[in-house]
Amino acid sequence: MNSRLFMTAFAIGLLGSMALMRVGPANAEPEARNDNQEAGESRLDPIEVSGDSGRESDAYINLDQPSQVGKNRVSVADTPQSIEVVEQDFIQDIGAQTIEDALVYSSGVFAEQFGFDTRVDTVSVRGLDASRYLDGLRSIYGFYNSVRTNPYALERIEVLKGPSSVLYGQSELGGIINAVSKLPRAEQQGEIWAQAGSFSRMQFAMDLTGPLTESGNLLYRLVALGRDADTQVDFVEDDGYVLSPSLTWKPRDGTELTVLLNRQVNTGKVSAQFLPSRGTIDPAPRGRIPTNTFVGEPEWDRYDREKTEVTLFLNQRLTENWDFRATARHTDSEAETREHWTQVGEVPDDDGNIPRTIFQSDKATDVTNLDLRLEGVVELGPTRHHLAIGLDHQDALFTEDNYYSGPGEGGTINVYDPHYGNLQSQVLDPVDRPDSEIRQTGLYLIDHIEIDRLVVSAALRRDDSENTTLAVAGPDITTEDEVTTGRAGLMYRFDSGISPYVSYAESFVPNLGTDEAGGTLEPTTGSQEEIGLKYLSRRHSLSVDLAWFDIEQEDRVARGNTPGGVTQTGAVVDGWEAQVKKRFGRFEVLANYTRLDARDASAGTRLGYVAEELASIWSKYRFVNGFRLGAGARHQAGLVGGGGATAIPDVTLYDAMVGYRTGAWDFSVNAQNVTDKTYVSWCRGPGLDCGYGSRRNVTANVRYRY
Repeated sequence: MNSRLFMTAFAIGLLGSMALMRVGPANAEPEARNDNQEAGESRLDPIEVSGDSGRESDAYINLDQPSQVGKNRVSVADTPQSIEVVEQDFIQDIGAQTIEDALVYSSGVFAEQFGFDTRVDTVSVRGLDASRYLDGLRSIYGFYNSVRTNPYALERIEVLKGPSSVLYGQSELGGIINAVSKLPRAEQQGEIWAQAGSFSRMQFAMDLTGPLTESGNLLYRLVALGRDADTQVDFVEDDGYVLSPSLTWKPRDGTELTVLLNRQVNTGKVSAQFLPSRGTIDPAPRGRIPTNTFVGEPEWDRYDREKTEVTLFLNQRLTENWDFRATARHTDSEAETREHWTQVGEVPDDDGNIPRTIFQSDKATDVTNLDLRLEGVVELGPTRHHLAIGLDHQDALFTEDNYYSGPGEGGTINVYDPHYGNLQSQVLDPVDRPDSEIRQTGLYLIDHIEIDRLVVSAALRRDDSENTTLAVAGPDITTEDEVTTGRAGLMYRFDSGISPYVSYAESFVPNLGTDEAGGTLEPTTGSQEEIGLKYLSRRHSLSVDLAWFDIEQEDRVARGNTPGGVTQTGAVVDGWEAQVKKRFGRFEVLANYTRLDARDASAGTRLGYVAEELASIWSKYRFVNGFRLGAGARHQAGLVGGGGATAIPDVTLYDAMVGYRTGAWDFSVNAQNVTDKTYVSWCRGPGLDCGYGSRRNVTANVRYRY
């Protein structure tokens, strides 16, 4: 163990010991109220589980719970829109190390869109980009300027599919991926976790929570993680740490204030080498370029990023049926990139020699955003209204300095036998690039109406946004937009548990930055029509979700994989998705299928980096003696590169898990891509660059829980 990892592990252990020193004996406090039960709106019967706790089963069939992403108290089953919820237990079952890993078994979701990547979570929903949120507030602005959220710090991940501007304003047409942070609990509990795995991976983590006072009016939680790891690409590390303490104060009944600090640091290099198509997807005299090939300079390349954010949550009960909720966050993040890649468009000679691009950039973000809303239940005659009236605001500034991109100026490298030391950094003449700032305020009204078994859901929103490009020289450029968006849905809930629905929703995204000509970007707008069916059995042992959707998008931002300008175009997507979750006693299975036709509205060509067909299945069996086994398969087909060209070969991957629990101890081994399939996951276009998917990754885990 090196000194950096030792110090990280020592710090985690010290913080954990401090967190355990609570004031006085901890008296157990009843769990927080279930809003559905208290308001009396849940129509679902209690879950019946025999033998084991229902906690693990909830990780698979969880439609009876409300989602944070819906901004109301309505369960997923009663919402006339497709919502996917991935719980922390399922994340651990499949051994997910990133958010995109956690979503590979979700219908309508194409995770690992650009293969193995240490930079960001690349996920599309229904063939289009999805906005990234944390605790109901937008968390990602721009590209490659922040730290990807570690899934260990999360309770769950929610995917709201399709347009959601009426709830969030700045929402991509594909949908919203909302990560829900771990916050303090009233019951004393904890976990210590050690992990070792492929590519010299070593990781230590802990999650501790409970009361700090005898009365239980002050609660704490400490989530901490330290990692020292290499990756499948030579010289590319994936080191980092997460420190996420939180405190909840309950000064009186009905009032709850929580503060959450999240500090994350990741260091290493960029895994994406942008290798030439000749030698990856196309034949070459010396065969396939090895997946571990690093084309940069080990002593110069780096991709270091850090993030510090503070989030405040306020829940105030006003009356028996009305609550006031507020979430506010300030985020500072920085990313420093020094990178080489093989020059895009160049073809290596027969020996494998190819020129490189040298690149550098320093990015930062300064973001303040908040969401304030009143939530309540009102009964008017035969109707029952679940209302939410809210305001949200964001002020985001992101900057880029010390920028330089030099195609062909990074020297030459051999992709089969790389030798290092040919550093051309003396040619660099970096510049500052224009900064971008967005200010947006939205007012929204949500009314979920229940008339016996009929559900009518409607929402309306008004957004005012100001997008400013802060020029390095000359005048700033400001565009202002005022947009009204809406959503409407209709559902009927039969006694059998079948609930067919129809919905219509609109989207609006004020885009940051400039296009390739230096002009400001137009807002991306669009709409979706959806017809679906949800089913939840009476004993909650079977759930089925089916949805057909048709999406039209205008002024879509088309962006490459490398930093640079963007263009805008339209898109049309139609398709359908299906998900089935079933529990047979100790056996659980999750199956998904998605079929898409996603095309450029003008050219009619297929959208690049979007799989036409996705299918997956994951199953788990828990033995009575404490053992458990899990296995899964994932298939993708019909993937093309940029501009609809370059067909990417179809691929099927297999995953597995074995675990054993005895008392407070839990031992498990997870394996992704068990057969170690080598495959190309994306290509920009004919004769351009490509990238590989993730190779086999095996991790061994030891957890102590109390």
